[in-house]
Amino acid sequence: MYRKKNSNGKTTIRARLFVWSIVLVLMAAIAVADVDHGLAEANLWANVSVAQIGTGGSQESILKDGMIPVFRCEENFGVRKALALLSSICQKNIVPSPNVDGLLAFRQLTNVTFDEVMDAILGDNYKYEKRGNLIRVYTKDEYNKIMADPGRMTYKIFTLYYISAAEAMNLITPVLSGAGSMQGSSPAENIVPTGNSISSGSGGGDTMALNDTIVIEDYPENIAEVEKMLKQLDVRPKQVLVEATILSAVLTEGLELGIDLNFAAGVSLTGTSATAEVGGANAAALETTTTTPLGQVAAGTAGSPIETSGFASIGGNGLRVGVTSGDFAAFITALETVTDTTILANPKILAVNKQLGMVYIGNKIGYTSQTTQTQTSTTQQVEFLETGTRLAFRPYIGNDGYIRMDIQPKDSSGTLKANNIPDEFSTELATNIIVKDGQTIVIGGLFRDVVVTSRSQIPLLGDLPLIGAFFRKTTDSVQRQEVIILLTVHIIDEAKETNSDARIDDIRRKRLGAKEELQWAGKARLAEDRYVLAARKYLEGDTDAAMNELNYVLELRPSYLEAIRLKERIIGETRPDELDSMERILLGDIEREDSDKWRR
Repeated sequence: MYRKKNSNGKTTIRARLFVWSIVLVLMAAIAVADVDHGLAEANLWANVSVAQIGTGGSQESILKDGMIPVFRCEENFGVRKALALLSSICQKNIVPSPNVDGLLAFRQLTNVTFDEVMDAILGDNYKYEKRGNLIRVYTKDEYNKIMADPGRMTYKIFTLYYISAAEAMNLITPVLSGAGSMQGSSPAENIVPTGNSISSGSGGGDTMALNDTIVIEDYPENIAEVEKMLKQLDVRPKQVLVEATILSAVLTEGLELGIDLNFAAGVSLTGTSATAEVGGANAAALETTTTTPLGQVAAGTAGSPIETSGFASIGGNGLRVGVTSGDFAAFITALETVTDTTILANPKILAVNKQLGMVYIGNKIGYTSQTTQTQTSTTQQVEFLETGTRLAFRPYIGNDGYIRMDIQPKDSSGTLKANNIPDEFSTELATNIIVKDGQTIVIGGLFRDVVVTSRSQIPLLGDLPLIGAFFRKTTDSVQRQEVIILLTVHIIDEAKETNSDARIDDIRRKRLGAKEELQWAGKARLAEDRYVLAARKYLEGDTDAAMNELNYVLELRPSYLEAIRLKERIIGETRPDELDSMERILLGDIEREDSDKWRR
């Protein structure tokens, strides 16, 4: 019994030793595998970077400023294996599809980025896509199939502020995919009605009141390209400030020189039955008579003048021959007239790039262009001829500080003839020039000279030498019309560059200058002067004197807005309780109480 029991104990010990031996063998195998894996990984790191060999450095020492100094692979290195190494180096989550396989076509890359290594590993046969923190790698066929999946399509709304929807749609069409689509809002009315009444029907409608908008449905990558493009296209356009000085000058010079001989000076030559102009183009109408003017003179009849051209005279008459009391007067006429008319305009126009700017200073002459007559009524169509000075321009701003300008100045005048048909006399030109920012364009030479010299004389006597000057008249007339246009162009980036505050000050100066021309005893002049005095007293701190002046001003002009404001300001500062009891404020409070939806 004892030996049998001892034999069973030895068997149990042997079994346990066998089990532990197996466990130890397995542990040793695992340890060896870990060592081999560590050696293999160390070898892989060594294949990636020469600088890593024997240094014991970390992964961070391999990446320098996002660059991989050296990416070296063994011969016949697989694509999947290279992706795994790159994922470990750059801490990226790279997930290749099962069909991604093959060998690398290179052995070493130097100073490359992550994307450059990916392109080198994948070549032309594979594609990758970034989705969040994952980078998925596909074969070319798999990638194209995924990209063409309609389920990936989405939409986005783009609001435009400077470019129109139609123009934006035309420009972004090339970046859309074949399956993409887009739709834009309806265009806004771009014509400002002028010369029409308010009830002409141009002020209403149901046109979209929002900014131009386009809606695009496409793949996300295409929409991203559209968004990038619109950020460059939908930008605030530049403007130009054109300071135009328009000078229209008309110079008229006239000279009359001759001798005026008057018989019967100071006596009215009336009572004749016939008066004819000798040498004139047309004889005056002769009344029925049996006695000629010369016959009356021979008979000694008073009156009966004969008027001839050829002398400088008053009233356009030449020599008068008449029989009266024998009075006689002779004098020399030398008359020179000079008329100089200058029209000066100095408008300043702010225009957007490539948009039309116009300025017009002149008069519109109305005339009947068409008459329609029926059995019951007559209808006339009236049109207007615009005369004066007109300037039209269109700027094209370059990125080098130069502006190309289309300019068309015109200066015209017009008259209506007896048949109500207008005649227009104009000087105009059209030009296209390039000017630098801040420079001045000079357009001159738009002038017209009219020189007229006329001579009238008594036949034969006016041609006599020496004494012929006493029997003739010479009239010279010179008319010169000239238009000079000066344009100074400035590129405006900010609204403050227009110097609008200075323009407001100029208006105030002109207003004060006009006030000084008023009669000192007029109500308007008195109110202006007393308001200035009230403002001065207020600034000096004498509110009582200021209130007295303001009360006097408001008696003269109860609707003087500036005086009313200053009075309320003084009351609010000195007697705040009285401000709430003023009639205007009380009425406003009552109206607000009566209406729950009152909005002021």
